[in-house]
Amino acid sequence: METIIQIMKKYHFSEMETLVYTTLLEQDKLTGYEISKQSGVPRSKVYNILEKLLKKNLVIVNKSEPKLYRAISSDEFIERLEKDVKQDLAVLDKQLGGIKEAEEEELLWKIEGYSHVLEKVEHLIKHSKKSLLVQIWKQDISNELLFLLQEAEKRLDECVVILFDTEHHYNLPLNHYYQHGFEEEKLKDFGSRWINIVRDEKEVVFGTLSEETSQTDVTWTKNNAMVSLSKEYIKHDAYTLKIIEELPQELRSKYGHEFEKVRSIFKGE
Repeated sequence: METIIQIMKKYHFSEMETLVYTTLLEQDKLTGYEISKQSGVPRSKVYNILEKLLKKNLVIVNKSEPKLYRAISSDEFIERLEKDVKQDLAVLDKQLGGIKEAEEEELLWKIEGYSHVLEKVEHLIKHSKKSLLVQIWKQDISNELLFLLQEAEKRLDECVVILFDTEHHYNLPLNHYYQHGFEEEKLKDFGSRWINIVRDEKEVVFGTLSEETSQTDVTWTKNNAMVSLSKEYIKHDAYTLKIIEELPQELRSKYGHEFEKVRSIFKGE
């Protein structure tokens, strides 16, 4: 019920209005007194709430006494709401599309919140037209994000996905992606999971994130230097992983079973 209440609030229905409407959905017809008793809405307020719902056409009332109230079906309500939202979005698209947007100053912008980060990532993937470079953890791939990656893979000639998973369960339904394999070492470096998405060599979302704690340190920018840095980081990761894929035994014999010697890059190591 709490989820329904929160969603209904987005569309300007109060908690009491939602309680009255859902109570009536469960019943064939009720008097105001019965609605108050079953919904928990005080009698002093229930008739005012019913009047509001009548004006919003979510509730209908009979023409005789005693007054009985009934809710319109959930299908009818959702169908009407969808129609209103589509009409509003069409107007916004037309009106906002006519506004000339300011030129990007190439500043670095922080994205607050795990869900907002994924929304931005989905937007970049959906609107990629020439190329898409991705470093992402399997735990952060929702069904919607996976669908967008599959569509991007079909649509783009240049699409690189590097997948991370601490359990090494690399089983995404994509035609091709690189399995990283060095997650433990990377987690020590970064301290948490991270994401890196470059769209059309024009913009990038990168940084660390955690769904469990909702903590994020993620940046979005069109800054040329940051885009180039992220692009080259992902591409060089892919170069290395491609070599490992094709020459695993030779490399393991030289650099160790888990390629641990590859990370020994400083003098004396």
